[in-house]
Amino acid sequence: AASINGHLKVTKPVLLRRPHDGSSKTYRTAYEIDGKDDNVSVQSNSRRPSPCYVLPCVRFRSKKSAAMAIIATAALVVSICSISLAYRYLSYISLSSPSAGHYLLPPAKEWGAGRERRRKARQGRKAHLPQAAEIEVKAVKYTEYEAYLLNFLFSLRAAGVKSSILPLNTHDPLGEDMGIYSNLGCSVFNQLNSDKNTTTSHKDQMRQLWSSHLSTILQASRHADDTAYTHKNWTAILLKSLSPYSILDNLPDENSDKAMDAKDIERISGIILRRFLGMLQNGGKASVNMPPPLRIAVFGGPTVEGKGCHRARVVIPRGSIMANPAFCSFPYRLEQFLNAILLPPAVLKQLRRTLGGISSDGTSSSDEIRLVEVVNLGEEGTDSEYSTAIVRNRMYPPLLNEQLSGSSGYGGGPPDLVIDAYGIDEHGKEITEIHAYYDGASHPSSIQTGCLKEDQKPPPVIVRAVLEEDTPFQWDPQFSSSMMTVILGDAVDDVEEGEISLPDGQNPENKETEAGGAFGMAGHVTSSWMLAFNLAYAAISHCGSIGYSSQQRAPSRRRTMDHTISANCDNGIDPPCIFSFLAGSKGTATRPSAIASNLMPFIVENSGWQPGSDMTTGFARKTGLVGTGTGATMTLLFRNVTRPIRRFDVITLRSTSQAWKEGAVQFVLVTGGDFSHGNEAAEASAQVARETSFEVSAELIADRSNGEDRHISYHFGLDLAEGDNDGQVGTDVLLRVILTKGSRFKILGLMLCG
Repeated sequence: AASINGHLKVTKPVLLRRPHDGSSKTYRTAYEIDGKDDNVSVQSNSRRPSPCYVLPCVRFRSKKSAAMAIIATAALVVSICSISLAYRYLSYISLSSPSAGHYLLPPAKEWGAGRERRRKARQGRKAHLPQAAEIEVKAVKYTEYEAYLLNFLFSLRAAGVKSSILPLNTHDPLGEDMGIYSNLGCSVFNQLNSDKNTTTSHKDQMRQLWSSHLSTILQASRHADDTAYTHKNWTAILLKSLSPYSILDNLPDENSDKAMDAKDIERISGIILRRFLGMLQNGGKASVNMPPPLRIAVFGGPTVEGKGCHRARVVIPRGSIMANPAFCSFPYRLEQFLNAILLPPAVLKQLRRTLGGISSDGTSSSDEIRLVEVVNLGEEGTDSEYSTAIVRNRMYPPLLNEQLSGSSGYGGGPPDLVIDAYGIDEHGKEITEIHAYYDGASHPSSIQTGCLKEDQKPPPVIVRAVLEEDTPFQWDPQFSSSMMTVILGDAVDDVEEGEISLPDGQNPENKETEAGGAFGMAGHVTSSWMLAFNLAYAAISHCGSIGYSSQQRAPSRRRTMDHTISANCDNGIDPPCIFSFLAGSKGTATRPSAIASNLMPFIVENSGWQPGSDMTTGFARKTGLVGTGTGATMTLLFRNVTRPIRRFDVITLRSTSQAWKEGAVQFVLVTGGDFSHGNEAAEASAQVARETSFEVSAELIADRSNGEDRHISYHFGLDLAEGDNDGQVGTDVLLRVILTKGSRFKILGLMLCG
């Protein structure tokens, strides 16, 4: 504020439109006299009159500023001219003399020339990919069962990733705990069904499952060789004639002796779920590195072998593999049915589309993925005692022992589940000894010092299939068994009643109707349904019994570091024997040369015994070790045995034929001796060595069948008492075989095992 000529004047700074340079001339002041504007006149601080208004762009306060502006303008003009000249030059040389060593910018008129080429290239690529409209049409055509299964599998994959089960290890141990996978599957299953009525019994759930998915069951029952499904109407009639009560009423209660043990259920379902996870991890494509499928071996008599399966109201097409009894019987149909139910083709195709299982040509992979594999080891003339020796000593055919490779992921190995179906042809046979055999075969042996349980494959789960329920004799109330039993009789009767009233369908390969077998083709189809639904019932009951809340435990940490496995450790795969062979098409030695290669390293004396083959005893028993002439003797010496001998099993031929039935052989087994260090050592060891001998006859007391001789595979097993003379490690074992009666005798198998 200042006083000029007696008037009060107020000044305020007004900011100019240029930066502050620190001088006093930066600001102008506006005067207001008596609170009024003086026509907004602007005066300088020096009170000089205001100059005329000048545009900011040419307003320069010094010569230096003017020079800088001129220089900037000149630089801008030079840059524009340079760019124009360079563009004209590049356009000229690109048209006149192109050089392969330089990148040339095309002229403006050619920028759109590649557009049509790129459009055609995109159309060509799209032509090799499935059309979106086509995928959309196919994606909606799912049955209720297929939609539920897809939901379950994608939920299983998400739960596997969340719980760190995925990704799977490349090489899981042989004895891996399958409870990790079964608990994961039960958790997802219970969560998806949490909104349903939980008070419904498991049997009622199975009835609802059966009745609400008949179309899915019908489609899954198609024989693999019936591509046109010519038997569809006939199969639909079987489904209609089969009462759900007949197929489900014989299901065992959870606490029944006929029910499957919880650990067995965990193992079977866990193997399938682990296979599922491996498939999901691989984008739905097949791979040899996938976890192996569930392997099932079926033992039985003529019905399991397929005798009489061609008896049906439908005709087997000429040239079809169904004419072969093995491909008509229920073991083969069981494999097809389980795989079709667990992984329908529509579900597998959608998984591959969603998870990226697309091949290089843009189509989904067509490789088959089997979740279950079934091997038919049924053979007429065998019984449960025969099969228990096979299971206990792991004397499976090479098909199950060799590590085969293939896109389906098949890797060989002993079965995970054994179905004993001898009860179909042997109803009424006393079963106490049978159960005792299998109880011993199905329980794991003790783990040796320095060996881990996870390095040993567990023994198979045992399931019996019978026509009618059988029980031990009443005078043995203490007897109990842990084997699950599937009763087929009522369901088979339902479908077979409609078949009996019609003439038997003739085998196209054989115009005469073949005798044998407890039921025809209808019974085989129904038996596959019965076995599948009994296994499904066991799994559903197990998931329901453990509930949803108990599934929240974290999966146990799997071993990731490899360690050296001792050669003395039992891996659960190789036969636990110092010497063994089993002749026959389904044995370990299918030819005489294979038997000779097993015998030669141990023979110290032989007169009259030679491996041979002849068809007089049937195809199944054509190969064997044959002794000729009374007094024929063979001695085998096993030096410095590497494992104790606990069991001696012998399988021989029994026949009604005059050429064989007169024969008899004496077996002499000496354990705990020393026969490798001279006579003195042998005499000294005689004080502690143990000698066991028994005689086996070849005579079969039975009626002839249709005027033809009958032949069977007879099994004799001997448990050796544990002690100092049971063939301890480091001692010698001697086996002598002497033909005491008759002129001929055939040995089908010898097993000296732990």
